[in-house]
Parts: sequence; structure tokens; C-alpha cells
Amino acid sequence: MKAFFIVRIIEMKKGFITKYHVIQSLLAGIFITIIILVGETFSNNVINAAIGSSVALLFLHPKNRQNRFKSLVVGNLIAIITFILLHFLFQLFDQDLYVSISNKNFHIFSGISFFICLLVMTLTNSEHVPAAGTSIGLSVHEFDFRLILFVIFSVLFLYVFKLALDKYGKNII
Repeated sequence: MKAFFIVRIIEMKKGFITKYHVIQSLLAGIFITIIILVGETFSNNVINAAIGSSVALLFLHPKNRQNRFKSLVVGNLIAIITFILLHFLFQLFDQDLYVSISNKNFHIFSGISFFICLLVMTLTNSEHVPAAGTSIGLSVHEFDFRLILFVIFSVLFLYVFKLALDKYGKNII
């Protein structure tokens, strides 16, 4: 492991940091800033972290299979559908979904949502690990269609950038 870091430092001294490192990292920073500003009034930190993880994955490793449409978009749609189904299921049992971090129902709801989301993504071959965080992020907030539309908009906007990165970008990790 130590040898890996030494090789990495030597490569950096030889000009390993390229324009791709700077440009793609800068674009990732700009992208997530715009997303956070757009969702400032109704989003939450968990959703922002999940989307930020998708942004980092996409801009640092655009050729990764988790960035294909089926994984990026469908994975997040699975997270949203999982949340909606569980929301209505909990409503059947009179569970108030104005949950907070300290509320026991939050932990149960988030765990179930996370489990089902990962299971369905695995079964449909649409794994996008940050999307599992989306299922948790939705569960810490009251049911809000604006938040769901925000996630869908963010992911579709991110996918458009992915198409451009396929042509002009490079894996930098």
C-alpha cells in the first residue's frame, strides 16, 4: 500500500495532474453548488449528500457502469418509488411521517427503505450506490412532491452532463 502512494506522488511530480483533473473537478463543484442553491428551500442535507455522491462519481469516473442511464436514473427512480410505497404503507398503519432524526420511526422507516431500495436495484441490475442514500434522504423529510421532483430534475440534469463527459471527459481516478 505504501508503494502505491509513493508511485502516485512520483506520477504527480511528472505532470500527472492534467487539465481533466482541474476541469472535471471544477465542473463538479459548480454543478453541486447549483443543485444545492436550487433545492435550498425544500431539500435536506441527506438528499444533497446523495446527489453530491452521484456528482463526484460521475465527474471523477464518467465511464463507470454506475453512471449509465439504467443505474443513475432508474436507481434513483427506484429509491423514489420505494419511498412512496413505504410512505403509503406506513400511512395504513397510522404512522405519522413527520419524522425527525431522533424519532424511532425514522430509523425503522429509513432502514426498510434502504433495504428494499438496494434489493430492487440489485434485482434489476440498476445499482447506483448514492441512490440508496436518496431513499434515506426522502424519509427524513415529510412527503413533499417538490423534493421528489427536485431529485428527478437533479438526476436528469446530471445525466445530460454525463452525455457530454462521455464525449469530452476522462476517468481521472
